[in-house]
Amino acid sequence: MTLTTTLPGWDSSLRTDVRLAPKVSKIGFKANRYLNTAVVSGEVIVASSRAVYITTDGGNIFAICPLDQQPHPRSLLTDLDLSHLQFGLRIRVQDGSLNFSNDVELDLRDSQVWQTTPPSVSEAVSLPELGDRCLALIQAAQDMHLRESQGQENLGMALPFFSPDTDAPQETQLPNGASPLVTAGVQQVRELLPLCGCGNFETVLGLSEQLIGLGHGLTPSGDDFVGGLLFMSFHLNTVYPVERWWAKCDTSKLLERSTLLTSDISHALLTDLTEGESHASLNELAKELLTDSNPFDAAKHVRNITQIGQSSGWDMLTGMLAGLLPVIHRA
Repeated sequence: MTLTTTLPGWDSSLRTDVRLAPKVSKIGFKANRYLNTAVVSGEVIVASSRAVYITTDGGNIFAICPLDQQPHPRSLLTDLDLSHLQFGLRIRVQDGSLNFSNDVELDLRDSQVWQTTPPSVSEAVSLPELGDRCLALIQAAQDMHLRESQGQENLGMALPFFSPDTDAPQETQLPNGASPLVTAGVQQVRELLPLCGCGNFETVLGLSEQLIGLGHGLTPSGDDFVGGLLFMSFHLNTVYPVERWWAKCDTSKLLERSTLLTSDISHALLTDLTEGESHASLNELAKELLTDSNPFDAAKHVRNITQIGQSSGWDMLTGMLAGLLPVIHRA
């Protein structure tokens, strides 16, 4: 496609030889909402082989990802070669296409809008069954992390402290030269676990602020852990409102602080998690754990979630397991 109108920031010298518009197969419901307003323009703020993040001029963030990535409320899954996209490119949406200032075009028409169905109160599994599933999930995570994550740095290194066994180790064996940030994160997670078991939401939220921004990358490990915890507490409270696993507490203060403590991208993803929305595998775990009458395959869910990112999957899963501790402790 040849652009017929030159917009500010549109550099014709950056145009590539891309002529046929790749298609978007799935688009998350939030990304779909952002791209269906009257006028949409924005800019590429991060470009990599696994995700290209874009912020609209209205402040909304979404991502373009390869087809092998899990769906997410903010993602577009496409067969586009992401190497064609670079930091700083301008974007606009016109006539059902997402157009970049180097003449790359993405066809948005006929894309499938992806949105999950949240777990239902009416389908909740029994409390004894839920307790057994939570224990099975923690055991599966501990086993898989011990078996497959040697030398990797993530907050899954705190998993030994989830064991109710009094013989649980007092210290974790961190990889040689482990990042001080990850080491500090593991220690903070360990200190949070007793409070999580009591469902003391207000205190946990206050202490969780110390984890925001802690770690490397676009979504630091601390952000992912806190997000996983808030994701699971949201769904527990929704499906079992009478049990009150977590005392109600306003998360707006934590989210407001996160705008100062972490990246815009991580803040956006953290906001999704507090609303019970994230990658497909997290939503599948929540639904099957809390409501599915079929046998629960804990190892499958651990495997699916930990495929996300370099460490984000393990970090979020560890936070989700912390969110389940009130169920185990009360049982």
